[in-house]
Amino acid sequence: MKIDNFIKKIINRSEYVFISIGLSFICFLILLLTDVIQIFLGMPSLGKFIAATTVLISFILVGKIFFNIHYSGLFEEIKLSKYNCMDNLLITLFCSLVAAFTSVLIYQIDFMINPDVTKSIGYFIEKINNAGDSYMNNPVDVLIFIIWVAIAVAAEEIFFRYTLYKVFVKEKEDVKIFIILSSIIFGLYHFTSIARFFASLTMSIFLGIIYVMTKKLVYSFIAHLLWDYFVSISGSFMGYFEHFNNVNIGIHVFICGFTEVIILCLLILLSGYAYFKRGYILPLKVRNKI
Repeated sequence: MKIDNFIKKIINRSEYVFISIGLSFICFLILLLTDVIQIFLGMPSLGKFIAATTVLISFILVGKIFFNIHYSGLFEEIKLSKYNCMDNLLITLFCSLVAAFTSVLIYQIDFMINPDVTKSIGYFIEKINNAGDSYMNNPVDVLIFIIWVAIAVAAEEIFFRYTLYKVFVKEKEDVKIFIILSSIIFGLYHFTSIARFFASLTMSIFLGIIYVMTKKLVYSFIAHLLWDYFVSISGSFMGYFEHFNNVNIGIHVFICGFTEVIILCLLILLSGYAYFKRGYILPLKVRNKI
């Protein structure tokens, strides 16, 4: 689809713009509610667990009440996700790798424009070395962390991919509209800075591509979950990079770069396994899609 045709389609579907604005406002209210829950409970692990569960329930209710979304098809997608699993996982990891690389570029440009010392890797390494134990200092806290991140990711994928796909895609040509508008809402939902907005928007674009290409929510969920887990654990490895104290690298560049390296390793391992198992990495029809 040419860019002028795409713009005309957006204009013809102008109601989508108003829907996007309304959904962005709803997302803001849900974020506000989760902040109130965490402040009220005053317990990092339990508060985040309950907040994530609240987000999941809220997103499902928004889909049901405002758009009459039936989530029975979601379970069918999960059942069918076992087919073409290898191909879909390779697509997932490849798109995740490109998204991570793009995030590195976004955060490095932001750090070059705003070289704030409190956002440098050296500052954070020093802070980690001087800090005490993390609040995740026992197996129960670690387990709650694993669960609440999975619930939060599931909530976001069900809403931003499954629900918004059904809201925006009425015909095949609407797929691009879905990817762009859902990604803008996703970026606003995660907005804490301009760089974070563009990094989240880019990540959502690739999650949308994964969902459209695989036609299964499981794979965008896997990509999103891996990203959140790797980003979360990156701080634990920062102490091993003390010799980078004087390197002009932003903390978010390190985190995204760390995540990118892990995803690249997973992609290489899975590609090697696929080649060993069947004599090729991806079939021709899948390579043509990419």
